[in-house]
Amino acid sequence: MTAPKKTMIPRFGDGIYSTNDVAEILNLEYHQVKFLMNGYWQAFTTGKERNKTINFLGLIEFYFYYYFRKKGISAYKIKELHSKLSRDFDTSYPFASLKFKTQGKEIWIDYFGLLMKADGKKQPVFKEFIEPFLDQIEYGDDLLARRFFPIKGTKRIVVDPKKQFGKPIVNGNGVRTEVIYRFHLGGESNESICKLYDLEMQQVEDAIHYHQPAA
Repeated sequence: MTAPKKTMIPRFGDGIYSTNDVAEILNLEYHQVKFLMNGYWQAFTTGKERNKTINFLGLIEFYFYYYFRKKGISAYKIKELHSKLSRDFDTSYPFASLKFKTQGKEIWIDYFGLLMKADGKKQPVFKEFIEPFLDQIEYGDDLLARRFFPIKGTKRIVVDPKKQFGKPIVNGNGVRTEVIYRFHLGGESNESICKLYDLEMQQVEDAIHYHQPAA
């Protein structure tokens, strides 16, 4: 893997995410995240042991890495691909800078509207190959990931590194989901929370659902 650049260090406006934040936002087990952040992914972190953090682009990179491993792609192959794309596209964040999908154990990139093989052959394929999970990531015109929607199928909750220090918020409102959840735990009714923060009922329900432990 190529050596991480200085821009990998979390800065104000980049979003700063602890191991626990990563696990919560990506809905992963804490021990899985901790293991990866102390292993292969440590090059993308700053801090020591329990205080390790990553920035927003590191969060998106972690998301893709975990997804590829879940699809059965070896850690070695992912590292090799990451290094190659880092060189080819001159970026420390190739997984967060390009739109990826997997077809079996092949990895594809959506680069300026054309899907191509990540081995450099750049063979156009059909757009419908893109995996649905890509809808959770919003890219800028430069194809750099800029926002993440942690609940699949809805964009009511968003992680935006430029708002509320990158913590999950209600999209379009800016209220932190954690605040809503704390009111809920305190016995406040959903109707009252809606009136207090000028929210729709579904926004409040999504914020509460987001923080509730999986059954």
